[in-house]
Amino acid sequence: MHRVSVRHAVATSVGLAAVLALTACGTDNPSDVSGSSSSPSSPVAPSTAAASRSASASSGGSSSGTATGGSNSSPASSTCHTANLRIAAKNQGEARQGVGSVLITFTNKGGDCRMAGFPGVDLKTNHGNQAVDRNKQEVGIPFTLRAGKTATADVVYPMNDTGGSGVHVTALVITPPNETHPITAPVDFSLPVSDKDTGRLEVTPVFKPVS
Repeated sequence: MHRVSVRHAVATSVGLAAVLALTACGTDNPSDVSGSSSSPSSPVAPSTAAASRSASASSGGSSSGTATGGSNSSPASSTCHTANLRIAAKNQGEARQGVGSVLITFTNKGGDCRMAGFPGVDLKTNHGNQAVDRNKQEVGIPFTLRAGKTATADVVYPMNDTGGSGVHVTALVITPPNETHPITAPVDFSLPVSDKDTGRLEVTPVFKPVS
């Protein structure tokens, strides 16, 4: 932009200098005065047109740059916020021998946004709250969650096969990845009460929709 303006300004200055030079020559030669009324008009017109083009180019370039800059914004560049997600949890029961699963869903109610990593999950139980560890064998891969689409994560837990009431889980407190505002989703399952390692309590990263 600045180079174009400078070039036109230089061209305009040269044109004006030529006009002044020709005018000066005309006054030094009285015999040429009769033609001086038409002669200076020839260089003046291109010079004026150059100045006009310079102003027009500067004006057009500025508005064009503004329009181009505005079109580069990406609606999917921001993190998916809790306020724009419908979050739910559903106990799936026994996923494999001795291990249960709770499916967490994140449905996008807003515009396209980015998700990556693990949700924060705490269990609400009859013995207080308990944090759920991340599954360290899995890695969260960033993806775009399109409007109306649903991403998922899983909480795996040891099934209570002890015959007792165990630890009764009544809800999950869920915070989406890279967010600070949680929601509470009701669930209903129990964990065993045992001094032995009866299985891991873990949450997976958020997985993008299949389609």
